[in-house]
Amino acid sequence: MSHPEVLLVPVLMFLDYFLTVLGSVLRSKKFGEHYKVTHYELNPVWQKAIAEKKWFNLRHIFLTLFISTVLIGLTNYAGIPDELVEGLLGCFIVFFAMLVGRHLSNLLIIRYRRQNPDAISGQIVISQPMALAISAYQFITVLPSVVLIAVLSGAPFAYGGVAGICLLLFSHLIWGIKSKKQITPPPFVPEKNPEAVPAIPLQARRE
Repeated sequence: MSHPEVLLVPVLMFLDYFLTVLGSVLRSKKFGEHYKVTHYELNPVWQKAIAEKKWFNLRHIFLTLFISTVLIGLTNYAGIPDELVEGLLGCFIVFFAMLVGRHLSNLLIIRYRRQNPDAISGQIVISQPMALAISAYQFITVLPSVVLIAVLSGAPFAYGGVAGICLLLFSHLIWGIKSKKQITPPPFVPEKNPEAVPAIPLQARRE
């Protein structure tokens, strides 16, 4: 195998899925009280499985193996020029590495919240389109740096990485179009404080 780095793709794909399930499990325990969204998973294809906390997903396993097999064939046995191979690998590896990095960020935020329960209070309800917009804008912060690396180094892998980030942003656009058909979570209604002094009716005040 002339390009063993292609094996990073299935590793990252499985990490992407398992870290999503882990984040969903941890979030539902405590963090979800403050941050409410329609779906923790942004990709509509996996939303049901993640909502059900499915660690073993046969559909995802088959898809990962299929994509990995095709990539191994293209990058090692199809006779494609090395520049194109490196660009293709850069696209897929950066695409899924970005997702894994985002999951690690979410897990660290949840961990900080569990260690510091007083660090956040109240509740915010975010629609699915807004959650997708936040995710896309955070990925955009990496794009200028990768573009500069690609331009200055001229490495095909870096150019592929730029394509991977653009593909990720395009995926968010497609998911956003589909998410507009989903139901927005109900608005947050604060609980009544039993110790609060009841309001005096206006008519009683006049009397």
